[in-house]
Amino acid sequence: MLSESEFLKITEEIYRFHTKRAPGIPIGVAMVDLARQHLGPIQGKLNAISETQACLSDVLQVMTGCTMGNRYLRVMKDIGRYALTLFDREDGRGVRVSVDLGKIDPQKTPELYKFFRRERGEEVEKGGEAREASGRLILEEFQRIGRDIFRVQRVRVRQHGKPPMLHAAICPECGESFLQRNEMHRRCDVCAGEAGYYDLVED
Repeated sequence: MLSESEFLKITEEIYRFHTKRAPGIPIGVAMVDLARQHLGPIQGKLNAISETQACLSDVLQVMTGCTMGNRYLRVMKDIGRYALTLFDREDGRGVRVSVDLGKIDPQKTPELYKFFRRERGEEVEKGGEAREASGRLILEEFQRIGRDIFRVQRVRVRQHGKPPMLHAAICPECGESFLQRNEMHRRCDVCAGEAGYYDLVED
């Protein structure tokens, strides 16, 4: 378990990485610390899953070294829950930590309550001083109740082994290398019209 000084140090490090002092960061630090504590020693590589694309994925990358680039981190953004799982890639044994909303009292910690329900109001959503003040209040309320709001579950991750390395092919239309899912996958997804995020602009 992180000491108070260690907790503050890693939180500041993640703030810099995240480029914002988001209130979800210290909450995520406590979640990762709790998951590591419950997981214990592992046989293989530590892997992680974030059920949201928000702050948790950055917390996991800094605290565990599991990143999108080394493929030890999966971000399941379509789930959209503020929860994470740390697991042993060798056997899939893992620990899932989530926020138990039933343990957040709207009377005792109203800002934390509104934060997890996305009910902080228009002024906060706009940003600026109102958002910063809300973030500070959320942190104060969280520090009062701490880990009591978390749920810890022992899980077995279904697809836990090392993911296969896909074969590289050359797209006959754009001439660029792409990862080929199977032999029928002959053009990259952009040229096939199945993906794309840009439109070409003439000089």
